[in-house]
Amino acid sequence: MDIKELEGGITTALNEATVEVFSTMLMMEVKAQDSFVKDEKNVSTDLISSLHFFGDKYMGKIAIFSSAAVACNIANAMLGTETTEVNEEIKDGMGELVNMIAGVAKVKLTDTLGDMHLLTPWVIAGRHLSISSSEGGDTSSDGVDFALDSQASFSWVMSKVEYDKGVFLVGVQPNAVPEENKASSIANRELESLKEEIKELKAVIERSKSKA
Repeated sequence: MDIKELEGGITTALNEATVEVFSTMLMMEVKAQDSFVKDEKNVSTDLISSLHFFGDKYMGKIAIFSSAAVACNIANAMLGTETTEVNEEIKDGMGELVNMIAGVAKVKLTDTLGDMHLLTPWVIAGRHLSISSSEGGDTSSDGVDFALDSQASFSWVMSKVEYDKGVFLVGVQPNAVPEENKASSIANRELESLKEEIKELKAVIERSKSKA
C-alpha cells in the first residue's frame, strides 16, 4: 500500500499515543487537533526532539516541536523539577517523551506497518530551529547554524496539541523504504551475484577441461 494512503492512520495512532503518554505518564490532559501538512522548510521552533523509525517497507521520523517554555513545563512535569531554561535535563526529558510516544504508536501500527525499529532519540534546542537540509544551512538569529540532517526535503504531517499551559506540535514524516534498500531486493542482488560467480566458475572449469 502506498505510504500516502497510510498517513491518516499513522497520524491518528501518533495522536492517540500522545494523549495516552501524557495521561498515564505525566498525569496531564492534552488534546490533539486535526492534522495538517507542513513543508519542513517552514518549520521554525525552539526545541526539536526526534527519532527515526524503520522497517522492511516503511521508514521515517517522528518529532515534537515546542517552544522553550513549553519544553521546560513538560519536562519539569516528568522530572519533578522547576527549571526555567532549557538544559541537558530538559533535553533528556523531551527525548524520553518522544521515545515513549513513538513506542506506543509503534504498537498501534504493527498490524499496518509491520515490525518497526526505533532509533535513539536526539534533541536540539535554540532559537528559530529549522529541520530542513539545505546547501547553505539555516541560521538562527544568533548566527548559529541549526540546519538538521534529513533524508531530503519532505513534508511533515503535524498535529497541534493543546494543554492548559500551552501548545506544541507532534509530527511524522513517513516514507516508503526505497526498493533497492529492501531486504528482499538485497537478497535478490546477492543471489544474482552468486549465480554470476557460479557461471564464471563453470566457464573456468570448461576452459581447463579443453586445455587438458
